[in-house]
Amino acid sequence: MSYSLVTESEFCWVLEWLEPATTRELAEVLPTSNKGVYMRLKRFDGTYVSHTGDLTNTYEWSLTDEGKAVAGDADLPPIETVDLDEYFAGRSTSINPNAILYEIAIYNDEWVPTSPLYDALPYAKSTLRRRLRRFSDKGELERDASAKTNRWRLTDAGCNRLADAEEVKPLDESSRIFEPSKT
Repeated sequence: MSYSLVTESEFCWVLEWLEPATTRELAEVLPTSNKGVYMRLKRFDGTYVSHTGDLTNTYEWSLTDEGKAVAGDADLPPIETVDLDEYFAGRSTSINPNAILYEIAIYNDEWVPTSPLYDALPYAKSTLRRRLRRFSDKGELERDASAKTNRWRLTDAGCNRLADAEEVKPLDESSRIFEPSKT
């Protein structure tokens, strides 16, 4: 199974096709859980997406001009010509723990604050913090809590875990599992 997740370009591409769309409608098309879609939407809210509705009603999401630009600039085929089940076949719907270690490994033995990991990975902050602590408890990450924010560095055990993984780089053809904004 491929561990690549839906890129922000693909996410905007699908939302543009469905808009206005509810979280559930997006989750039915994307290889992502309902919660995963919602986390992406909340992350993009105000930049790539906007919503109508309130907490007592179901939100309907649409792309902003910036989101439309992301979809338009992507090298993706016209969505009407694509079988989305086939296009997204083999995509993971859940977190690949090796993706976190890989993001830290990119920094080549430097201490990595948690905030760049939040930006690079499409996971809830609480999920990411929990996974980082587990890696630290298992000795796969070294934690420096001396500063205001925790910093992390791969240990030999973490490097070995990546070396033993079926997919050393749990990515698609992009350089990151989640493309950060280019703005």
